[in-house]
Amino acid sequence: MTLLDDGWGVRSDSDLGYEHLDLEYLGVRWSRRWHRQESWARIRLAQALGSHHNRAAARIADADAVLDLSGGDSFTDLYGPARLAAVSAPKRAAIRADRPLVLLPQTYGPFTTRSGRAAAERIIRSASLAYARDARSHEQLLALAGPDADRPRLRQGVDVAFALVPRRPEAQVADRVEEWALDLTVGVNVSGLLREDAAHAQFGLAGDYIATMTAAVRGLLSAGARVLFVPHVHDPGGVGESDVAAIARVRERLTAAERDRVMVLPPHLDAAEIKWAVTQLDWFVGSRMHATIAALSTCTPAAAYAYSDKTLGVFETCGAGSQVVDARRSHGVEAVEAILASFHDRQSIRAQLTARVPTTVEQSRDQLSSMLESVLQWRDGAARVGSIA
Repeated sequence: MTLLDDGWGVRSDSDLGYEHLDLEYLGVRWSRRWHRQESWARIRLAQALGSHHNRAAARIADADAVLDLSGGDSFTDLYGPARLAAVSAPKRAAIRADRPLVLLPQTYGPFTTRSGRAAAERIIRSASLAYARDARSHEQLLALAGPDADRPRLRQGVDVAFALVPRRPEAQVADRVEEWALDLTVGVNVSGLLREDAAHAQFGLAGDYIATMTAAVRGLLSAGARVLFVPHVHDPGGVGESDVAAIARVRERLTAAERDRVMVLPPHLDAAEIKWAVTQLDWFVGSRMHATIAALSTCTPAAAYAYSDKTLGVFETCGAGSQVVDARRSHGVEAVEAILASFHDRQSIRAQLTARVPTTVEQSRDQLSSMLESVLQWRDGAARVGSIA
């Protein structure tokens, strides 16, 4: 397995703890350093010339399939044309190499520009399989593929993170989290994507995001809970979209007494370790989609303070659509009241999740098995299906 990331060169990884997995990381990126092998301009040139001297072009040409996730929710022009170009690049590279492109369960759109939508339509129609991660997104997938598409290959699935198995982190961290969670403890994710004023215009937020999250934390503390801040995205130095920087913004607005009752989960934990930490909580609220999935998939009662429609679709998969508070329509007192109502209703939410989530987790695993069976059949000589449309 070759995992494309935005690093440099080829790097092996034997520390994941999975047996029988040969994994390497391969850097690819939009870069002005077009002479570097990692540059998509260089990769595209190598593909046009049929050259195997470029590592990425060679890996793609030799692949049994290219599996593409788009981060789960980045196949959209909501974040601007540069992000859409970046997530589209590996898809286009697979199509140029005539390798099977499998779009893993993800959100499709929204597409607010004609060019963005047209690009997405071309990619989807050229894929071999495409999965959406919820019913709402599946409807969008069908619309983008068009009426002449092979509908059985446009499949409704669930987010792959539901299948992620929690893993206890190092004892120094785990012991502290377990001790902290002995009393009533809630988790709070504050998204670094939304902390700056520019996000208000970009995503159409109704009001001051940091002020609303600060008020929510104060409300939870007043209700007798301890708070564990859960950063899910961390950029070194707290720059960019770092949740650590956003959490710091909230903490600095708290009183000294309030800060004594909050704790920040170390940002170096990986997704499986974060998921373990979330299982220790009595309730959770966050704006990062996969932070909330860590809660939902472990039947931990959760609410979302969301900035796009993608969140509602995933929560509805678990029968928890009513626990989504839309930051584009609600802020301040109104939003905090809705968040605290979810906290106070946590026992009934847990019961609802316990009834629905095991089936969703099983579906997440089954869809991956089904997809890999198709890839193995193509590899072992069975006729590969062509493009979806």
